[in-house]
This record gives sequence, C-alpha cells and structure tokens, in this order.
Amino acid sequence: MTWLNYIKITFLIFSLIIEIGFAQSLSTKKFHPLSNAFGISLEAGGAIPRTDYLNDELDFTGRLMVEYFFTSRSFQAFGIRLIGGGGFLSGNYFSSYIYYPPVSNNFRTGFIFIGSGFVYALRLGEGVPYLATTINYTIFDPGDGSGNQLPNNQYGVYEKNALIYSIEGGVRFPFSESWSFNLSTNINFLNTDYFDDVKAGLNNDAFITFSAGISFYLSKNTDKDNDGIDDKYDLCPDTPAGAIVDEFGCSEFDLNPENITYNILSDSYISNSIYSDGNLFCFEVDKFRGLEIAKELQVKITALGYQAEIFKISIGNVIWYLVRIGYFDTFEKANLYRENFFKKTKLIVK
Repeated sequence: MTWLNYIKITFLIFSLIIEIGFAQSLSTKKFHPLSNAFGISLEAGGAIPRTDYLNDELDFTGRLMVEYFFTSRSFQAFGIRLIGGGGFLSGNYFSSYIYYPPVSNNFRTGFIFIGSGFVYALRLGEGVPYLATTINYTIFDPGDGSGNQLPNNQYGVYEKNALIYSIEGGVRFPFSESWSFNLSTNINFLNTDYFDDVKAGLNNDAFITFSAGISFYLSKNTDKDNDGIDDKYDLCPDTPAGAIVDEFGCSEFDLNPENITYNILSDSYISNSIYSDGNLFCFEVDKFRGLEIAKELQVKITALGYQAEIFKISIGNVIWYLVRIGYFDTFEKANLYRENFFKKTKLIVK
C-alpha cells in the first residue's frame, strides 16, 4: 500500500467520524470534554519504518505531550501541543544485488525529537476522536543495532538532524474528569533519505507509529446541569433542563421551589445579612420605611436579572419594608450568592 493510500484512508475514516459527530452531537450548551483543558500525556508504542531496506521491523517509540484546548461548547474543540520523545527504527535486507559501497545487512536508528502542532478533537459518545498535525525537529544516529555506527554515519556523509512532518489520528476515552486512555497512529514523513544511512530511490524515508497511553487534565470546564454556567461558578448545580438561569446558574425554580414558601413568621437572623425560616435561606439587600423606595430598589435589582422580594414587618411601632433575594437550601450557598451579587452590583446597589 502506498503512502498516498494511507493518507486517503486516514482522512476517509476521519470524515466519517465528523459526519457522525454532526448528526449526533450538535449541542452548543454542553462543554466539550476537553474544553479549557491543560493536558499532560505519556504514550508508548511501536514504530514501523518505510526506508530503502526491504524488510521493515517493529521497534519501540515513546513520547510526552503537553496540550491546551480552547474553551468550547461545541461538538468540536481546537488545541495546541508541545511534544517530545524518541525511539528506534529497524530494518534488514537492503538488496539482493551487489551494492557498492557496501551496505549493512540491517540497521537500527535511534532518534529523539521535539516539536509542536495543532489538535482538532470531536465529541462523540464516550470517546473523543481527534486529528493532529505536528512538525518535529529530530536528531538521529543510524547504527547496526550492536553499538556500531553505519558507514555513511561514521564518515559524516550527511547531517544527523532532520524535520518530521506528522499526521496523527486517534481516540481518547475519558474514564474520569481528569484522566483518559488514548490510542493513536501517526504517519511521519522525513525531509531526509539517510535515516537508514543509505540514500537510494526517489523518496525520502518515513515511518508509522502506533501508541497507547494516558492523559491527565487540569482546569477542564464542567457543567453537569448544562445550564451554560461552569460548575465552579454555578451556585445551583442541579438546575432543571431548559431553565433560564442568572449568571450564578440559578433559575426561578432554584430560587423559588414549587410548593415551598418562605415563612416570614419564622424569620430569624443567621449572620452576614442572611436570614432563615428554618428551611430556606435568603439575604437582605436593604430595608426602608417607605414602600416606594423599596420598590425602586426591587426594580433595579430585577433589571439586573435577579429575583427580589419585598417583605413587610413591624418592629415596635415602625413598619419596615425588607428587600431580599432568595431562596437557597443552604447557608453556604446563600452566602456565596450574596458575595457575588454585591461584587457584581456594587455601583448600583449599596
């Protein structure tokens, strides 16, 4: 099979994956599994050369990658990567004809590389198929596998460095929020024909690698209730599907659960302007003696996208109108919402 056929098959498979991805996963609310992820990957596998030697032998290769994927709520995500690694390429039986100068019956070339590139990843069921391209700078040292340099290498016929142009396809299988198991294959083109120490034929050397490994991710975006608010900022992480939420991820249902009414008669002060009736919690924005002033503040708060209620209570012979925001099922949630509310609205609400 020619290299052109390898490339055609690779792109055909990936095109089918993209078509399935379009058909099955077009949500723009759900975070991509790699959204905002900073990943570190360690992989190892085999390498098969395509050189001037007739018999290609399987050998070892390994790599370490550092990647960052940009924030995405699509079925697709884009990332950048830095990569480094190394391995060996092996082959034997150069030709049945007499060749001058003499050529070794076998070769084993050790190499190390470092490079960078781009990654395009999909969201498809439980897997994350991806396509990547990289350019790597490599240093290589052709030998006979017994510690001896091959003739052209020994006499300095060529520079022992080259560029590797790689096309990679693979799938990652996340098995937790922070880890994934990876499978990949690479088609690698070299800009030299001396990777096996021999320059023959019309084409430069190349090789294929197959790898498996794991990735560890930091800073990933997660949004379990798919309300558009990252879990680390979401004060109401279990919002019903389709609900309209505020910037803290809370909907009208979260703040005013059905069949649950705040009992103002059991109202008691907890701390930090937070009150509770024994079941629910709310916080007080301000209180006034005049209803109209309280309503003006309520309108301002509503215009900012928050839900505010006015309570009327008597303290001694004075009637007070309390402007409060709620409700929350825990003190911690009410306190965090309160802190964020005043931080966001400090120029308007005192």
